Amino acid sequence: MTQLTRRTFRACCLAATAAVAATAVFHSDAPAQAGSRFAFEPVMPELKRAVQYAGTSTELCFEELRDRGVPFEVAEAKRTVETPIRLTGPVRGVAFKATYRDDPRPPGPWTIMDCRLALAIDDLAQLLSAHGVVEAEYLSLYRPSPGKPGVRHGAGRAIDLATVKLADGTLYSVQHDFHGRVGAQSCGEGADPARKDTPGARFWRDVVCGLDDRGSFNLVLSPNHDFGHRDHLHLEVRSGIRWFLVQ
Repeated sequence: MTQLTRRTFRACCLAATAAVAATAVFHSDAPAQAGSRFAFEPVMPELKRAVQYAGTSTELCFEELRDRGVPFEVAEAKRTVETPIRLTGPVRGVAFKATYRDDPRPPGPWTIMDCRLALAIDDLAQLLSAHGVVEAEYLSLYRPSPGKPGVRHGAGRAIDLATVKLADGTLYSVQHDFHGRVGAQSCGEGADPARKDTPGARFWRDVVCGLDDRGSFNLVLSPNHDFGHRDHLHLEVRSGIRWFLVQ
């Protein structure tokens, strides 16, 4: 994908919302390579944030993070991570922390992400903040693994969101509060209801479907996707694809 200029990047992001609202039929047939009936390819994928983020140059990515006020530092090099960075503070009032780990000094490699994922995490933080979230715990960002550049955790392109804490101290975990069912549809017309109608279940569906509306991640996988995601949301900005999968 041609790397975006700064002006084009901003213009495309603004145009994406209008394009989605103006398009009566937005989803095409699910791409075979996604391996899911819930996958879709937008009519104009280049207007979706995740596609724009994945094609952003390192220079523009840094500039955009600084303009958004995202606190970060350049992290130690990882062979499979194109532009490794690390958050150095809360994003839009939401502190992102690794689950089951103390706060070591220096920070561990599991706190590294690619700069392009950080753009999407900023969008995620905006959504979480609107729901009163002040802390978000994740199972994984970068983790060493073989694979293609720009794909999954090995490239620092995915976050596994597990638990959030609200300003009033309420905790919602994906494992205990999502109340999903493998194979169920999460969002849109014909979406399946949660097995239990609880505040936590409603919260997590608002998050999943809010991310679906924003298009900041190519993949949003919940416990409805498979057993492997029973305790987290897998949120990924993947390069080299034009399709999206939200389940």
